[in-house]
Amino acid sequence: MRTPPKLAVPPSSEAVTAEVRKLLRAAEVGSQLPTPKARILACARLVETGELDLAEYEQSFSEKASGFFYKAMKKVLGFLDRRTKQIYVDPQLHDSRKRFVTFHEVIHRVVPWQHIERTEDDELTLNFSCNTLFESEANYGAAEILFQCDRFETEARDYGLSVASALHLSDKYEASCHASLRRFVERNHRPCLLLVLKPTSRANTGGKTSFFIHHSIPSPPFILQFGDPFSQPYINPDHELGQILNNGSQGEIGLSDLKGFCRPCVVECFSNQYTLFVMIHPKDISPSRRTVLFVPPDFVESDQPNLRCGRGS
Repeated sequence: MRTPPKLAVPPSSEAVTAEVRKLLRAAEVGSQLPTPKARILACARLVETGELDLAEYEQSFSEKASGFFYKAMKKVLGFLDRRTKQIYVDPQLHDSRKRFVTFHEVIHRVVPWQHIERTEDDELTLNFSCNTLFESEANYGAAEILFQCDRFETEARDYGLSVASALHLSDKYEASCHASLRRFVERNHRPCLLLVLKPTSRANTGGKTSFFIHHSIPSPPFILQFGDPFSQPYINPDHELGQILNNGSQGEIGLSDLKGFCRPCVVECFSNQYTLFVMIHPKDISPSRRTVLFVPPDFVESDQPNLRCGRGS
């Protein structure tokens, strides 16, 4: 299975979660959703200046960072100065991205073993594939603050297995669609799989599109039931799934489980305009604990021919 980048499950993940739980309690978050950023920042004794342009601080920051590994300020999305207890977040980021970057910097501040005087974060350190320990911990901790540890996955038990369910929770927690879909699947108690796809430039008959599997995100029960049904890196138009991807936003395919039985599975496609996501789960999945009603997302045409995908951030 093409495993996803380390959404950072660092060796210290349990310790990071313990620190986040302390922070949530100290900030008296209680049942509030989304996670109140102002309370978190106040509790962490940080000042967010999110409306300031980071570029304005290039000269002063460069002087402060003498001897510190310095990158071009235009690429920095977040910056924490422990001495002044200030966080700078790029104001041009999408709101959900701002929240993640802010909480990332908060983790640098509140985790006691990260004795860092200053940190600066760009697309590399904020990427889930970052394998630097402290950055991995900050990414993991930011997600724990955003989704309030196990609260998101507990609530997801009340929802059916669908893209619409994950997007509904995304709005509720004010998290990105990408992060919410990932969390919804990888911590689900039911068998489900999320494929993260990229279209290829390969020329196919009839102008159909082939897709590269960037990575797969399975729930633990999915692995136990199906193992790795998508071991090949590409999905071509003649594949069952390729036909759905080229002709519609949802459908059904057959997957062989580890006992050798072919199981009918539901397929749903969703695009956030940058990445194509495919959620797959057995058709005969057990119902959710209770029915939650909400308006499903609209579906709009994507840039890919013959592919209908949902909207999202």
